[in-house]
Amino acid sequence: MSSRTRSDRSVQARPAPAILAILLLVGASPLPAQNPPPRGAVRGAVRTTLGDRIPYAVVILEPGVPRRFSDDSGAFAFPGLAPGTYHLGARQVGYKPFDTTVVVTADSTVVVAVALEHVVVQLEAIQVVARSGSSGRCTAPGPPDPAVNPEFAAVFDQLRQNAERYWLLADSYPAIYRMERRFGRPDNYNRRLAVDRTDTIELRTDARWQYAPGRVATNVLGARDISLQVNLPGLPDFADSAFLANHCFRFAGFQEWEGRRYARLDFRPADAIADPDASGSAYLDPDTYLVRFTRVRLTKPDRVTAGLEGVEATEAFREVVPSLVVPDRISSVQTSWARNTQVQVGEEQRTVSFQFLRPLPVQRP
Repeated sequence: MSSRTRSDRSVQARPAPAILAILLLVGASPLPAQNPPPRGAVRGAVRTTLGDRIPYAVVILEPGVPRRFSDDSGAFAFPGLAPGTYHLGARQVGYKPFDTTVVVTADSTVVVAVALEHVVVQLEAIQVVARSGSSGRCTAPGPPDPAVNPEFAAVFDQLRQNAERYWLLADSYPAIYRMERRFGRPDNYNRRLAVDRTDTIELRTDARWQYAPGRVATNVLGARDISLQVNLPGLPDFADSAFLANHCFRFAGFQEWEGRRYARLDFRPADAIADPDASGSAYLDPDTYLVRFTRVRLTKPDRVTAGLEGVEATEAFREVVPSLVVPDRISSVQTSWARNTQVQVGEEQRTVSFQFLRPLPVQRP
C-alpha cells in the first residue's frame, strides 16, 4: 500500500510543470518589433595623384573598424556604419600617408577619392646619424626622431609599413606555405652549401613569435639532450613596439646584393640589454621602398652556450601580389668551437608552395 500511495502521488504531481508552462505561454504578450538603427557607409578608391590605381593599399577607418586592404583595383568599402565622425586613412609602401575626416549620416554613403603622393627622399643626402651617437653604442633606443632626422625617419617609416602590411596580410588572409630545407656545411670558398640532408616543413603566416628583450635564444631540454633554439627577429618585428623601443637604428648607405643596389638600414639592441639579443640590417629597394631581404645576427652568443661564436640568418622576400611580400628564401650559419676546431653548420630554406586560406579581395563585376 505504501508504495502504491507514493506512485499515485507521483502521477498526480507530473502534469503541474506542463500546466504552468502553458499558463505562462498563454499569459505572455509578444515583444514589440525592434527596428535596427539606421546605418551609413563609406566607400571609395585609392589611386595615385595621376589617377593610376593602387591595389592592396591599407585603408583605416577609426574608431572601431578593423583596417583592411583595398581590392586589386584599389576600391574599398565600409558598410553598416553607425552615424558619426570617422578618421579615414590610407597607407601604401612608397607613398605618403593620406588622412581625412568623414561624417557618416543615417542611410547614406560617403564616397571618398583617395590620392596618394609618391615619397621622394634623397637617400644619398641622408646623414649617417644614429640616435646612439658616433660611438656605435645604443643608449637612446627607439625609432628615428622626425624632428632630428626627418629624411631618415621617412625612410624608416617605409620599413615599418612593410612590416605592418605583412601582419595585416597574415591576420586577414593567412596562408600555408611549404619550405624545402637543406642542411650541411657551408663552403665559403664556392659560396654554397655542401648538403648532408634535406626535408620539407609546412608553416603558417599567422604563426607568431613574440619578441622580448634578451629572449631570442634559449637552451631547450629535449628527451635526450639540450638543444639551442634561436628565434631571430624578422620583418614583422619592425612593427612590434617592444622591438622598436629596445633597438637603435641608422641609415648605413647602400649595398650591392645579387647585382642590385639597396638602401641599408642597420639596427642594434640597447646597451641596457645584458642578455643575447639581435642586431642586423634591412635592405629596401630604393625605388619602391619594398623590403627585399634582412640579415640578422645573434649578439653575445657566448652567453647562450659555451663555444658558440655566432648565428646569422638572411631572409629574402618576394611579392606574392603587388606590394605585398612573403618569405622566399632563408639561409643561416651557426659557428662554434669544439676542441680548438671551428665548426660551421648551415641551413638553406626555399619556399616551394604558397596558398592563401581565403582569397584576397578582388573587384567584382
